[in-house]
Amino acid sequence: MNIQDRINKKKIQQTYENFPLWSSFYLKNLMPHLSAIYYFCRTVDDIGDMKKNIAVKKLRTLKDDLDKCFKKDCTPNDKLFPLMNTINKFDLQKKSFEDLIKANDFDIKHNRYESFEDLVNYCKLSANPVGEIVLKIFGHNSEKHINLSNEICTGLQIANFLQDIKRDSELGRIYVPLEDLKKFNVKEGDIINQIPTNEFNKLIEFQSMRCWNMFNNGVELISLLNGYQKIPISLFINSGREILKKIHKINYNTLKLRPIITKSEKSILTLKTISRYIFGLSLVKKRNYLGH
Repeated sequence: MNIQDRINKKKIQQTYENFPLWSSFYLKNLMPHLSAIYYFCRTVDDIGDMKKNIAVKKLRTLKDDLDKCFKKDCTPNDKLFPLMNTINKFDLQKKSFEDLIKANDFDIKHNRYESFEDLVNYCKLSANPVGEIVLKIFGHNSEKHINLSNEICTGLQIANFLQDIKRDSELGRIYVPLEDLKKFNVKEGDIINQIPTNEFNKLIEFQSMRCWNMFNNGVELISLLNGYQKIPISLFINSGREILKKIHKINYNTLKLRPIITKSEKSILTLKTISRYIFGLSLVKKRNYLGH
């Protein structure tokens, strides 16, 4: 692994706190490529947290850099040079990367979602392309693989929204459907001003159940993967479920507390998953929602 790969890998480990990065010992040959992908994703996410005028300029630059990747014009000094090599090796499609940038463009112009369908459509740009790219690197590109992956990726994205409601509210963003706010009698102002209510807690419980069901819907993907590929995807599902468990434990009051998975908890999750794989045990199953 060269210096740039190590830099990318370190940045990923520091920023993707909910989703444990699979150990290099069992996907050693793919680690530089997976690191390049997540470096790009992290860059897009970081731009999304910048001021609007700065974000617009940064996205424009990123689009130009992406064009260079697909034209094979990157030099070793370019930040996306590792990504260019990954794109070429696995014949990755430009649309997947463009969709991630489009999601950020959308974020700049919109901070509310009227319906759950609207939110899911946003996730089709902001989250699902990552799963499609990883599947392609793993050698899978069937419609069934992608559909199952989309369930997992959308579930992870929405779980992250629930976890980060307080942080997003400070940016004036609400990633909970407005139709559901009305259904549970929660006011936008309660979220923006971080005023917790019993109605808000019930709203978050409802959204958490949706995420849990998405993870259940995506479980079948594990059986369609080969060998070690099962481990990281199982970790994604189990990590997402763990966040939902933590949200449940604080009575869904994510306006007050931001639940996280600690480093030790991530290590335990990873070791358990690897151990179950080694001993031929089921890595992840469909499970009933907490308390149901």
